[in-house]
Amino acid sequence: MNFWQELGFGSNPYVVKPLPSNADGRELLVGRNIELRALLRRIEEGDTHVVLEGPNGVGKTSLVAVAAWVASDRFRKRETTQLYLPLPEALQIKEDASEFISDCYFAVARAFLDNEEILKRADRKVPRTKDIKAWLEAPVLKGRGLSISSPFGGGGLTSSAAANGSTGFSNAGFRATIRTWLRDAFPEGTGGLVGVIDNLELLETSAAARRLLEEIRDPVLQLSGMRWVLCGARGIARSVAATPRLNGVLSDPIEIKPVADEYIPHLIQTRLRHYSVRVNSKAPVSASSFEHVYEVTHKNLRDSLRHAQSFSQDSESEFFLSKTEREIAGAFTQWLENEAIKHEASAKMQPRTWTLLEDMAEFGGTCSPSDYDQFNFNDRAHMRKNVVELERYGLVNSSKDDDDQRRRSIEITSKGWLVHFARSHGLSAPAIPGM
Repeated sequence: MNFWQELGFGSNPYVVKPLPSNADGRELLVGRNIELRALLRRIEEGDTHVVLEGPNGVGKTSLVAVAAWVASDRFRKRETTQLYLPLPEALQIKEDASEFISDCYFAVARAFLDNEEILKRADRKVPRTKDIKAWLEAPVLKGRGLSISSPFGGGGLTSSAAANGSTGFSNAGFRATIRTWLRDAFPEGTGGLVGVIDNLELLETSAAARRLLEEIRDPVLQLSGMRWVLCGARGIARSVAATPRLNGVLSDPIEIKPVADEYIPHLIQTRLRHYSVRVNSKAPVSASSFEHVYEVTHKNLRDSLRHAQSFSQDSESEFFLSKTEREIAGAFTQWLENEAIKHEASAKMQPRTWTLLEDMAEFGGTCSPSDYDQFNFNDRAHMRKNVVELERYGLVNSSKDDDDQRRRSIEITSKGWLVHFARSHGLSAPAIPGM
């Protein structure tokens, strides 16, 4: 019996990865009904791709996954004639446009394979997927005269060794075939595949994000039968959506704020109930304890779950089974404080840099380069030097927008909030009792 089973759970209730695109994901999506309805309207009724803007760890990817399932469930219930199906996973943004475009087409091909039976039952035109399935599942295709015929016309591959991502195969008609599949399966107004383009902020500057999206506009964003949802933080998605070349292609962003405090107890209780396999299951982090870590991380749901998971796995199941709920809650509070102290101690920074972190926290946790005077810097360059030092220790994230220095592109990370918690509470590091 594993750790979670000993505590009475089928598996980890604090799982960090995005919610699945299924009925379980819908059950676990708590406190997002307004955002879910707004996203569904954009997917089902709009003619532009959707943009979600919100802090890291707020749950944007989970929201899209559940929305795609709800849209497909409406078709199954005969509430609509539009059939929407999710891509198998979110696509992470990359600087190399050509590589990212290939990722998108391969994800679409995989979605057709995964949903072949659903498409057939829906009386949609289903492509001949046998050959491409064999090709996609072969890590390397070797030799001339391959036994796999090309599903794209023009014969098979002729190279002596080619990975399944080879440009040769793409040039044989891969992308053209995928475009045909989409048009045939999803005629105008009948639905489409829903894909996520995630973490636009990883490109660091709005100029880089804009350049990448402009490069993929025609081969990806103009694909018939696709509904893309672009997710970003620190204002990058909002900045990119407003550019002339993407006007009419991307919608005005939907702002995704952290789950409201009032929903957090229900959110974690829903998870504990969902994963529980017996009545007397013992939760390492209760609803009240989770409210505490959610507050400390400044409402970062992903990192709150990560802390709950780490605390759980730092101890043996016997500890939780032998202690009262109050004792476990006390241990978790002390564990979290120790984590905060540890991160603070590892950050070797000058007093002026520490002051900037504290002032940013008082300022709400986000600011822009043009706010330098409010933090008592003479110019942006001096402020930037201290921001870079905070970034070095993972206490803030930032991106650049050369067109708008007023955009709030600098934000304290959940680690930064944890360190701020240690400093603002004058914490020291006692041992954790019983652990």
